[in-house]
Amino acid sequence: MANKRTFAGPIKADIHTGLDRKALKYVVARFLQVNSGRLARTREALTSPQQFFLDLLPLLFHVNHPMLPGYVSHQTPSGVSDYRPDKRTLNLGQQIARSFKYLHNPHSQGEIYAIHLMGSCGTIGHSRTSDLDIWVCHRPGISDEKVAELRSKARQIERWAEEFQLEVHFFVIDYQLFKLQKHDGISDDGSGSTQHFLLLDEFYRTGLLVAGRYPVWWLVPADSEDEYTFFTKTLTHKRYIKSTETTDFGAIVGIPAEEFVGASIWQLYKGIETPHKSVLKLLLNEVYASRYLDGDPLAIQFKRAIYNDQLELNELDPYVMVYRAIEGYLSARGESERLELVRRCFYLKVGLKLSRSIAEHQKSWRRKLMEQLIREWGWDNGQLH
Repeated sequence: MANKRTFAGPIKADIHTGLDRKALKYVVARFLQVNSGRLARTREALTSPQQFFLDLLPLLFHVNHPMLPGYVSHQTPSGVSDYRPDKRTLNLGQQIARSFKYLHNPHSQGEIYAIHLMGSCGTIGHSRTSDLDIWVCHRPGISDEKVAELRSKARQIERWAEEFQLEVHFFVIDYQLFKLQKHDGISDDGSGSTQHFLLLDEFYRTGLLVAGRYPVWWLVPADSEDEYTFFTKTLTHKRYIKSTETTDFGAIVGIPAEEFVGASIWQLYKGIETPHKSVLKLLLNEVYASRYLDGDPLAIQFKRAIYNDQLELNELDPYVMVYRAIEGYLSARGESERLELVRRCFYLKVGLKLSRSIAEHQKSWRRKLMEQLIREWGWDNGQLH
């Protein structure tokens, strides 16, 4: 991770006047700094056996070994781009399979381009009982047979995760097809390609890079989103970046109005199972729809904060950002009763019982952040109970 002091302050990037390669590296370093902080928070929320699973995850997709979880065949797509397992990870692999030996192939680019955690991981809304949504992005254009093998491997690793009391859902993705909005069944919170841009917005603001290539979206300034294609092509054609270091899921330019309707109907259904989370998502849809032609989605606000050197994890927490957006919207409308409902749903979704006092040194970052929020809300002990 780069030292923050070496690239403090806002970063400007104008494709028309020429880009600064050093500034681009600083942008990536900032995103990785936030990414690293949230990955650390993700691990903190897990038990030791669950941390073992997370730490071993990239290696399982990097190699095909008959004694490691998920093995299908030697032909199953493998090799994570730009991933070199460290000694500790290799030791974890040997704890499962004593016969496992890692042989690095310096000439292999790998068929697994990136592995991302998606959703609540590393947020105030994540706990040990939360499930893990994991996107495995493979080389575009591989055969249907290879995709089927990769999905079979993912299903086997899902079953292995159950041994650690982890509910894991893998989504095997060709990012070029995703960009063309061909991704049926890619998310529990989506409904095929009918919610493409809302899903993309969620991916960019919540997704955590576990291993592999980073999204080229990081390098396109928030104010240049409408020039995304020109910007990204220039980056590669003029060799500001290597074509082997990024993935391209596309831009967030204008969320179609019909997505708000479909997403809201879906959340009404999901609300049967997760009512507090669904209320928050329903209200976020309302916020987005209310400023349909004017206003940035949260992913763009997140990116703008990174470029402006606003890297405080608590403020960039995806759940906190959702709450802040809803709070601003309802406060401006003077809808205090709905705002109180949102606060209750947020508190219950987080699931911490703040009415139970504990010593200061025992408080997690999640508890400290939740205590900060309820102080802002003016809640007393009676309301907590």
